[in-house]
Amino acid sequence: MTTTATECYAELTRDHEERIRLAVPAPRPPADRLLDPRTGTVAIGRYADGTEAQALLWDADGAVHGRIAADTGAGSSTLIDHLLAAEHTSPLIESWAAAPYGIRPGLADHTASTRGETLDLLREAVALLNQRLADTDFTSGPYAPTPERPLISITLADWPRLAAGAPQIRHLAGEIACAGRPAGIGLRAEGKGELPTSIPLQAHLRHVQLIVLGTRHTPGLGVIGQAPFAFAQKFRTWAPQL
Repeated sequence: MTTTATECYAELTRDHEERIRLAVPAPRPPADRLLDPRTGTVAIGRYADGTEAQALLWDADGAVHGRIAADTGAGSSTLIDHLLAAEHTSPLIESWAAAPYGIRPGLADHTASTRGETLDLLREAVALLNQRLADTDFTSGPYAPTPERPLISITLADWPRLAAGAPQIRHLAGEIACAGRPAGIGLRAEGKGELPTSIPLQAHLRHVQLIVLGTRHTPGLGVIGQAPFAFAQKFRTWAPQL
């Protein structure tokens, strides 16, 4: 085989071995142990070698936006539950969540399930964003959330459904995606597969961490980043909480 063919075969072999090791999802550690406030990361699952997969919520420049791309049945709802559970245990984070299918009770500080409620939630977020950006004490120096000024983590589950035919929701979410980072307001948009380009949020999500959950046959199997799914290091989210 040529070098390229040999490398491709090696990658496919590694991919197969990873899938075997990740066939059974690991039980989730206690929610209050998932978040590391020193690094702004939250453990969302484990890799085949046993190390934890980490999602970044903030860094020294502010909130880090997130995008979850997943087909129906691929485990995005379970991943969101784990993220919200971890955030809920920390005084450094307020979780706001909008989801047409609802959010598990007790996991978010501010929830919305209808378009009207989502609009109110986003308006409140934009008002807070503008207030924080006007405060030079807040925006000067490296960013670090505090209990008095927590990171606002906004989850928009099933974003294409929330935004379709709702220009005000798209506009407000776009404002947060563009300006929320230094204000400590992060946006996490979840959609089935790639977010449609007709919904402009995707173009605004700078400093975004992409999580792709790839298959309904193994729910929770995913990769972090832009690498092709077949060749990227895979993790599996924690087992669902019953």
